[in-house]
Amino acid sequence: MAVKIRLMRIGATKRPFYRVVAVDERRKRTGGYLELLGTYNPLTTPKEIHLKQDRIDDWIKKGAQMSDGFLRIIGKAPQRPPRKPKKEKKEETPKEETKRQSEEGTKPEEAVDETSTTIAEETPAEDVEKGKE
Repeated sequence: MAVKIRLMRIGATKRPFYRVVAVDERRKRTGGYLELLGTYNPLTTPKEIHLKQDRIDDWIKKGAQMSDGFLRIIGKAPQRPPRKPKKEKKEETPKEETKRQSEEGTKPEEAVDETSTTIAEETPAEDVEKGKE
């Protein structure tokens, strides 16, 4: 029989409270346990952790494995590897830009021509107004 020391949640919805128990690892999280070894309340500041250390040591000598959650609350959890950085969006290359504009129905040259004509149309209007003053 493989025994684990793990957390058993007994709190209400959005109000977690845990028992630290020795349990057969094949049992459910909230199933029957072999022995109650302590409690853990994450809602208080600082977090309350009450453990029967002599009983925990006895179970470990008998071959019980400690779960990740239990190791986390006692501060002995292995360090997690760092997360991979998020993928950054690549800037559009001229090839992709041409493809995107062809889907929209415009050519790259037309887009440039439209901007230059609007600038050219505005310039003479300003000159006419300056000449009237």
